Amino acid sequence: MSDAKSKKSITSHATSAAGIFEAGQSTNTPLTPNSNAVASASGDSNDDTTVAFQYNNITTYWSPTVSSATTDVSLGANRGNGVVTFVKGLTVSYLAQAAGMYTVVVSGTIVDSGSEYTLTGRSLGSFPQKGPK
Repeated sequence: MSDAKSKKSITSHATSAAGIFEAGQSTNTPLTPNSNAVASASGDSNDDTTVAFQYNNITTYWSPTVSSATTDVSLGANRGNGVVTFVKGLTVSYLAQAAGMYTVVVSGTIVDSGSEYTLTGRSLGSFPQKGPK
C-alpha cells in the first residue's frame, strides 16, 4: 500500500452557475464527498456574501465574506477535522459580471479522506448586484 495521496481536480467556469439567486437566498454546493459550501447573499449595497465551508452540512470550519469592496479572501491556516481539511490558501472570490450580476467562486485544495481535491473557479452561485454596477 502506498502513502501517496490521490489527487482529483474539479474545475468550473463562473458563467456556468446552476442558477441566479436573489439576496437572502442561499446556495449549497457539494465540494468533495464530505464537504460543502453554503453561500448567502446579504442584499446590501456592497453585495456582502458569506460562504460557510462545512463538513457534511453540519460543522462550519471557515466562514469568509466577500463583496464588491473585498473581492478575494484566502484561508490563512488549515482548518477541519480528521476527515476533511480546508487547506491554507483556499480562496473565495467575488466576480462582477455583466447585466448587474456577480458570481462567487472558490479555488484551492480540500483534503477529504486522504484524497486531495483541487478546485479551480468552482462556482458557488450567481446573484444580482445591489451596489454600484
